[in-house]
Amino acid sequence: MTDQKTPEDNGPDLSSDSLPADILVAGPEGGGTGFTPPREPKYEWGIAVKATADLLNDGSHPDSPAGSLLVVKDTVGEIIRVGYAPEANNVPVYLVEFPGGKLVGCLEEEIAPVLGARAMVPGRMD
Repeated sequence: MTDQKTPEDNGPDLSSDSLPADILVAGPEGGGTGFTPPREPKYEWGIAVKATADLLNDGSHPDSPAGSLLVVKDTVGEIIRVGYAPEANNVPVYLVEFPGGKLVGCLEEEIAPVLGARAMVPGRMD
């Protein structure tokens, strides 16, 4: 076995013709297909946020009927985790714990920080 490449060994063939049909390959910049990188979240875990509107069950809470009220507008909670929703172009999703231990996944437009947004300067809020 050798670590040297031979001239005919240029690695795997990654042309779109050689890939299975169910694999997407990111095209050139602005190609419109393929992978969308995650957007940077506005908020970090551990900060207090309030609901900017009544939050309704979208069907993800099995203990409540779809469409039922989960959290009332202006209820304060704490972000306990930040993740991404690949099915929605990798937008940030915030897992917020509201009073009573109620956990709700929220989008940025559904919450607002209680003390203001984090500035680009460490330790400073706007």
